[in-house]
Amino acid sequence: MFRNRQSLILAVGLFGILAPATLAQGVGQAAEATAPAAAGQPAMLRVGDRLDSARLHPVTRPGLYGMSEAPSGSRYGIVDGKLIRYDPENAQVLSIIRQVDRIMD
Repeated sequence: MFRNRQSLILAVGLFGILAPATLAQGVGQAAEATAPAAAGQPAMLRVGDRLDSARLHPVTRPGLYGMSEAPSGSRYGIVDGKLIRYDPENAQVLSIIRQVDRIMD
């Protein structure tokens, strides 16, 4: 009986020490995942997003970026330093191609 009580006390003590740190870490991660973008920083760009025309730089010379002409029904552009392919009719992001260092056209 004494041995089981020691194990119980040890388990409760370890839980008391580890639980607050684990819970705080989980709450912090959840807050990061659901928090809106910080003031002045644009939201992360994802495939399927609708583009804000103020953030979009249409690419007029895709060869400067090592690209051929965009497939029919789409165009290339740069948003927040990322080369993307988008649908000009509904301003929807079709693909995110890669990061670009600077706008060349």
